[in-house]
Amino acid sequence: MRAAARVLLGVLVASSPALLQAQAKTDTAMDGIWHFRLMPYFWATGIDGSASVFGVTEVPLEASFSDIISNFDIGLLGHFEARKDRLGFGADFMYLNLGADVPPTRPILGRLDLGADVRQFVTEGFVFYRPVSGGREGAGYLDVLAGLRYNGTRTQLTATGTQGASLQSTKLTFDWVDALAGARFRVPLGTRAGLTGRGDLATFGSELTWNVQGGLDLALGKRWATGIDYRLMDIDYDKGDGLDHRIYNMRYSGPSFWLGYSW
Repeated sequence: MRAAARVLLGVLVASSPALLQAQAKTDTAMDGIWHFRLMPYFWATGIDGSASVFGVTEVPLEASFSDIISNFDIGLLGHFEARKDRLGFGADFMYLNLGADVPPTRPILGRLDLGADVRQFVTEGFVFYRPVSGGREGAGYLDVLAGLRYNGTRTQLTATGTQGASLQSTKLTFDWVDALAGARFRVPLGTRAGLTGRGDLATFGSELTWNVQGGLDLALGKRWATGIDYRLMDIDYDKGDGLDHRIYNMRYSGPSFWLGYSW
């Protein structure tokens, strides 16, 4: 029995490097065939900024990371991409449903306890080129990318008066499309882990949107991996005049967690 256990342990130890190499090959191999990756993940983000709520009224909004956790307001995201050698394409889908407070230091509409419901749907499609690939086990790379990002936003103000009466404003919805360009990288840290990062700039629909993130990933086996990132996205949108003046100047920041499957 002990001999069989030792043999089984030896097989597992011997096969582990092969599994990890297969993981790296699946993600970064330059072998002339298509490779795919699916990554569901979520973003526990706080927000800080200002937005239109009545079409003409701009109010400050804020919700810290601890506020988000206590109210179970998180962001749900999904990412997919495909690559053949140095060329690839991908898509990212994000839906955020966040509650935010209007800071009491800036009184609005009299003596009311104000909050806001902020919902945002963001989806992007992009293509990328990999000019650099290599490093330990061939698992390091640098990509340059370009694409389009759609933003759809809905804001609604809620208010509670001194007598406990509550009211809600009408929902204000607007959307726009940005062109984006950026880069991302991975630096291997041993055979199982890696340091990752991405940055991009987007404009045309918004005045300027910038997005940066960085973190660590970890191979779990032949095709599975997981990771944690910290992400910051800053949106500056200010369009229209008069009754059609719409403002959405918001900064999202917080950790994201993901699980990826490659084939």
